[in-house]
Amino acid sequence: MLPAADLSEILTNLAALNLQPNTAAAVLGAVLAPLLRSSSPAPVLPVPPQRAARPRSSPRPRKRRRAAREARERAIAALKTNPNATLAEVAKLAGVSHGTAINARKELAAEGRKQARKEARRKSHEKSKAAQPERRQRAQRFLKDALAHGPKQVSDVEEAAEKAHVDAHSLEQARGDLGVLVGRSNTGVQAVTWSLPAP
Repeated sequence: MLPAADLSEILTNLAALNLQPNTAAAVLGAVLAPLLRSSSPAPVLPVPPQRAARPRSSPRPRKRRRAAREARERAIAALKTNPNATLAEVAKLAGVSHGTAINARKELAAEGRKQARKEARRKSHEKSKAAQPERRQRAQRFLKDALAHGPKQVSDVEEAAEKAHVDAHSLEQARGDLGVLVGRSNTGVQAVTWSLPAP
């Protein structure tokens, strides 16, 4: 080992040189390294074992999610079987937390709203399907009456249809159903006309 007096002398001489701290450290390292190596072998310190790297996706969160989903399903089942029970009673029956019971109730309410919207759309669709033939037949009767006396300009027919509350879509369907002929008239301004086919 290096005697303390020698070490003290080296440090004093180094301080007298007024070197930058980085330079002083480099000189000290260069001088002391060979001296320390020659005096005695350096003790080997044990290296602490490194912790194993954690896997990117731990199975624990999946288990927690599955357990949470199962708890919510139990709470939903308890709510369905006991619709008038309080949330505290539902939580106790299902063996879940109060928050899980609240979330289950919200999920059930959202599911109910979704079903109600789906049912309303279905009924609306059925209603419009039932009304569609009626509108179409009304539009056909209108076109037969409007074109009974010969060809008419499309703009006049559409205007009359609007006054008779026949929508444009039904009018187009009726035109196709009746096989209305499209032509052009040369009465001053060239205009598109509709006429019924010859019987």
